[in-house]
Amino acid sequence: MNAYPTPTPETRQWLRQVLGAPITAVTPLQGGIAHAVSAVDTADGRRYALRRWCRPGWQVEDPWFTPANEVAALATLAGTGLPVPEVVAVDHTGAHTDFPALLMTWLPGTMLPSATHRADAGPPPTTGMLRQLVVAAHSVHAADGTGVAPFEPYVVLADARPPRSSARPQLWERAIAAGAAVAPPERSTLIHRDYHPGNTLWQDGRLTGIVDWTNASRGAPGYDFGYLRVNLLITYGQETADALLPLLDEHDPAADLLAFLDMEWEGPHAAPLPVMESYLERLL
Repeated sequence: MNAYPTPTPETRQWLRQVLGAPITAVTPLQGGIAHAVSAVDTADGRRYALRRWCRPGWQVEDPWFTPANEVAALATLAGTGLPVPEVVAVDHTGAHTDFPALLMTWLPGTMLPSATHRADAGPPPTTGMLRQLVVAAHSVHAADGTGVAPFEPYVVLADARPPRSSARPQLWERAIAAGAAVAPPERSTLIHRDYHPGNTLWQDGRLTGIVDWTNASRGAPGYDFGYLRVNLLITYGQETADALLPLLDEHDPAADLLAFLDMEWEGPHAAPLPVMESYLERLL
């Protein structure tokens, strides 16, 4: 978890005003890679989730992933029956808080391990859990996503190069060329854009929450499944990543490849290169 700044007294005052109750605790939560996420407890026994856009440079690196973008996604999903947070209050510019901030309802459940939080991974998700993730994603993709940001890749393939430590650069060059040649999707819908186990919550094998909608976009629905698969690969291995395929009504190989190429290929959030390259070879 990143060591982001503790909320200032001004932020706590804003929380007290919008919630109408004294704030008893603001506790950093596990996660918070892109932005700071905290649990907010009030004197009347309620709990909320607070996201603060305090990562240095996010306005340059991800200028389209704003509080307004997450609010638009959550508004689109309201009434769908999906277990997503509800917006309580938002400070779009940080005029009343230390940083732009979004306050949401609290969802119960435990976060699954993911590529960014792999400690004590435990057993992989069951087939029933994977099926719930697929069904939930289909409900997300049933929305057109009007009002959210258009899809923008994390990795610009025109500038991409094989990992420096790879002994198989030709494999990567072939993959990058194939990804760059993929035509725009025939159908664009709302996609979560960061759909992986670490952005889901569970109780007794039941999906109780889908969180972190900051990166929501309009894009190819198959991207969410591809992104989920590569996260399952990194966290649990090839068998779990492949276990998702029989549950999909339709598999989009091009979106699967693009989602892989949009991931971190080396470093702490990736699997060892031989694992990544074996998976990439299968995708091709």
